[in-house]
Amino acid sequence: MDVNLALVSGRLAVPPDLELLSDGSRRAHLLVHVRSERRGRFDVLPVSVPADVNTDRLASSPSGTRIFVAGPLTRRCSPHGPPGRIEIIAAAIGFPDLDGCELRCT
Repeated sequence: MDVNLALVSGRLAVPPDLELLSDGSRRAHLLVHVRSERRGRFDVLPVSVPADVNTDRLASSPSGTRIFVAGPLTRRCSPHGPPGRIEIIAAAIGFPDLDGCELRCT
């Protein structure tokens, strides 16, 4: 059995980039800052939040906000550039400092 699921706990590297769609919904793009397994190294992971995920909490989240993100990984392809980059498509988002929520897998 194959599973495509990433779970990331980190901090927003920059405030979310919110995009207003023609139907009035919003899509968000995040950069999540995480510590690497190598001492002293940090990584920034791109996250795309689809329009069907509630982005209300994201609109007021400054950089440095702690965040949990869960969702599948995908490769975004560019027609005129390099092969693309891997990003997480958020299916669930949690803000442990703001609402005390936890992501639980059962």
